[in-house]
Amino acid sequence: MLDAAEVVEATSHPVGGVCPFGLPAPLPVYCDVSLREFDDVVPAAANAALRLSLRRMVDLTRPEWVDVCQG
Repeated sequence: MLDAAEVVEATSHPVGGVCPFGLPAPLPVYCDVSLREFDDVVPAAANAALRLSLRRMVDLTRPEWVDVCQG
């Protein structure tokens, strides 16, 4: 697990507001499988949010699907 300073260095976003866009370098993006229940998502960072279709976000970020919520 990264500490707060390492998160900002790697993503340019503070902890709690890490968004899959605007990254300084390509990083893996992980999405929980529960997101598949929604047509639209709102990825957000500390001071900004963007509403877009889940399909568009997947096209832009090419996430790895994981089951973090486990049910």
